[in-house]
Amino acid sequence: MYQERDMTGTVPHPAHGTSSADREHTLSRKALVNHLNYLNFKDQTILVNLQHPRYRHLLTLPAHPQPCLGGTLDCLWDEQADLPENLGAYILKNLLVNDGNKLFLVRPGLLHIDAERASFALPESCSEIHLRASRRYLCDNVRVQVVQNGILFQGQLINFTPDAFQVELNVQPPQMLSWINQDFSAVVLLQSREQACYSGSCRFIRKSPGRDNTLLLAPLAKRIQRFKPKNYRSNREILTPPPRAVFNHPLTGQRTELKTHDLSGSGFSVKEPKPDALLFPGLLIPELQLVFADGNQFSCKAQVVYQRPFNEDGHSMKLSGLALLDMGLADHGRLVSILQQLWDGNAYLGQREDPDALWKFFFETGFIYPQKYSAIAPHKQAYQDIYKKLYTENPEVARHFTYRENGAILGHIAMLRMYTNSWLLHHHTAIRSEAKRAGLMVLRQIGRSINYSHNLYSAHMHYVMCYYQPENRFPQRMFGGVAEYYRNRKGCSIDTFAYFHFRQNFERPWDLAAPWSLTRTDTQELEELQSYYEQVSGGLMLQALDLVPASFSSDEVQERFRALGFKRERYVYSLKKDGELKALILVNLSDPGLDFASLTNSIKVIVIDQDDLPKETLNLMLALLSVKFELEEPAVLLFPREYAEKNSLAVEKSYQLWVLNCQSTDPYFEFCEKLLKEI
Repeated sequence: MYQERDMTGTVPHPAHGTSSADREHTLSRKALVNHLNYLNFKDQTILVNLQHPRYRHLLTLPAHPQPCLGGTLDCLWDEQADLPENLGAYILKNLLVNDGNKLFLVRPGLLHIDAERASFALPESCSEIHLRASRRYLCDNVRVQVVQNGILFQGQLINFTPDAFQVELNVQPPQMLSWINQDFSAVVLLQSREQACYSGSCRFIRKSPGRDNTLLLAPLAKRIQRFKPKNYRSNREILTPPPRAVFNHPLTGQRTELKTHDLSGSGFSVKEPKPDALLFPGLLIPELQLVFADGNQFSCKAQVVYQRPFNEDGHSMKLSGLALLDMGLADHGRLVSILQQLWDGNAYLGQREDPDALWKFFFETGFIYPQKYSAIAPHKQAYQDIYKKLYTENPEVARHFTYRENGAILGHIAMLRMYTNSWLLHHHTAIRSEAKRAGLMVLRQIGRSINYSHNLYSAHMHYVMCYYQPENRFPQRMFGGVAEYYRNRKGCSIDTFAYFHFRQNFERPWDLAAPWSLTRTDTQELEELQSYYEQVSGGLMLQALDLVPASFSSDEVQERFRALGFKRERYVYSLKKDGELKALILVNLSDPGLDFASLTNSIKVIVIDQDDLPKETLNLMLALLSVKFELEEPAVLLFPREYAEKNSLAVEKSYQLWVLNCQSTDPYFEFCEKLLKEI
């Protein structure tokens, strides 16, 4: 015997009649035939209700409708139907035709019935009955795992609504279904096409009787916390017309299209009619397209994080919020650019710039001052070529932000992905008459971009960093002020470097004699460096510069630059005496012009033992590496600065290395708001 139950746990018995409240309206035979043919097309079943002639109990059997032309319906019994031997003696009561959240109650005439098929004469109309508040969706090959107190059951998801899952378990001896205690919750994992698409705690609603091993479970969570909560969240914008979220539903496999309600760079919400809702908190959507009215499309991976009731024009709706888990960097840059414009019409991200106007802006602001220009003048064509690529082709390793009024650039800042999970801020400048306002506005732009991007894997934005000279008042007030405001060097830190150009001006044999050695750095030496740095600083420099084991050996950034036609290389050496680490030397090589101070095309020295590293030995190391990499008077950044002072090195200036942990940005925004009010 087969009995079909709805998802509230009650058996639909329209065979006994329905109340007027249940009946919405009648459906014509023509409309019914169209729906029956659709069910045949999808290889789905209807239910045939038969009644025993003596004992009056109901027998409900699934049957496959055959192509129907009008007045007569032929059906084949489902292979799982448990047919009685005296089938012909049963009395036909009605047919139930399922349409998700509705049933069509059909009272046909019986023309023929046997162990293979049944034929019916369709009436002129039938009744449409609502039996549940939410539509039930059949699932497409969705695997289920139910875990309770260390016991794992495997099975399949039969159907679902946003409020309940109907699962059929494959109980393998010595397992018994009685091992599941339905008075307590269990963890349910759903997997579709070898991808996990849901996991969460569920309570049991009911267990089907008999041998079906069918359970009904309801998700407990109405909201999930995907990321660490923040006070300064991404602003949601309402767009007209709204973009559409288009995806193949991971549980049904069917194409789904929903209108968005609002949108930010880190997530969006969508609206669904309550009876037809498909989404629920925790559901992962591996591939989703945000489609704009102008044809723009953005591909992403998303997860439903909340759902709540929503009323629109008197209609009962559900509003579901989705978090972006990942989006290609190019797509995300275009999306954030749209949102920046909605936030402030003068704020631009990734705008294709006129190279001549940009160079004129750099000179007019004094960003390229006479001494700096004298250094870059011999390579001016190379600088112009690389900036043309950076500002017209918008490569994924670079972003630039401008603040404009009436087409004129008032403020500018750019960023480069120079390390595995770190972006370097540079070229921060503004027109002098607008320096405070425009300079801070582009910093707010970049702060919003960081807030949008840092949780996306493709952004690789765990840290942002910049170099600045402490005597420059605005960056010292801004970046130095932020670091002081944090009072936590794991949230934001500053380390000071001595800066000078290395010029070979000493006489010494060019051989590295014992007890000194210069070798490529290994993991053990990184651990020693970490111990030293925690004592003298305790900041974020090593993580930002890929000087920790987790990211040290990665060539991904170097390969990405090469694929885009840029140069970015890094070599790390350990300077030792009698096998003891005295200093690390980093050789950074990049295209001329990536930054005007040659900070990305330089030698960085981290001195670990200040008392046992003669400056002559250090100079020899710098000379050897300059020759090896064909560097003429390379820029050198040396940490700690005190070593340069103690050894009377020809220091030209100091640079502060500022690093921000993108997982902790609330103090950054608090300080920016405070500073904006002051100016």
